[in-house]
Amino acid sequence: MVGCMRGGFGVLLVASAAVLWGTTGVAVAFSRSSGLTYLQVAHAMLLVSSCFLLLVLRDGVRRLNPYLFLYGFLVIASFRILYVISISVNGVGLTSALIYVAPLIVVLYESLRSGEPPNITELTLSLLAFSGAYVATNPELSITSSSGFLIGLVLALTYSATLTIPRELYARGFSRNEIVVQSTLSAAITLTIVVFFTDGLAVNVNSIPYVTYGGVACMGVAVILFYEGMKTTNPVYAGLVTTLEPAVSLILSRTILGEQLKPIQYVGASIIIAVAIVTLIRQRGTTQKNLARNLRNLVGPRGLEPRTSAV
Repeated sequence: MVGCMRGGFGVLLVASAAVLWGTTGVAVAFSRSSGLTYLQVAHAMLLVSSCFLLLVLRDGVRRLNPYLFLYGFLVIASFRILYVISISVNGVGLTSALIYVAPLIVVLYESLRSGEPPNITELTLSLLAFSGAYVATNPELSITSSSGFLIGLVLALTYSATLTIPRELYARGFSRNEIVVQSTLSAAITLTIVVFFTDGLAVNVNSIPYVTYGGVACMGVAVILFYEGMKTTNPVYAGLVTTLEPAVSLILSRTILGEQLKPIQYVGASIIIAVAIVTLIRQRGTTQKNLARNLRNLVGPRGLEPRTSAV
């Protein structure tokens, strides 16, 4: 019963993580204004995040496991690298849109995993979420090349892995702190090597406040919230509420960076927020149904006696 109640709270934690991730764009914009590349900014934020997580989650490295480091290398670091590659091919807006093919991928994956047809409501919500993200981040409605779409699809697949793999990691007995700390460390080490041989390691004093914020809030606190929420959150619901990220990013771009938004972007952001609200309501309904089912299992046929197995 407690697990059912935490299920509703879990999706709120994931949504909170998405809101924090939405502030990353502003931090990146200010960091890049000091001359750093996208990859250098991502690397610097990961280094800050690693130090922060090691400080607050010390027990995360007491039981080192190569599986978690592999997860950090193949999923977390690969996502950052693919994101930068996609930007160079598709641009920032289209890259941000293509990431949110991930909820649709998760819906299809969960259908294959359960052996049941995809849920029509979840399919509809995932398509709406992608549509909202597409017009919100890509108001010109640009269409990418075949190679650009392939890169974007791989990026989305990598992102969908961050939504589905945590469930398997928890099933294997790993703790939240172990997953967060070791995967982040692995990603930071990987990006250090990549940046060293590509853009070059660089530090700019003017970027330190923004990199620190990104590392602590966006890649530290947000990641803790996300993995805590994923203990009890359906990957499909998690994928849908994380589309709040581009909506928050747009709002902050308008209010802090002073960027002018087109009407279609407001429409896209509204669709994203509506999908998130519907998802939260559905999660609440699912939680209530689970609570009712558990109560029926605990209460006897006359509503007063606990059920006992027949002899």
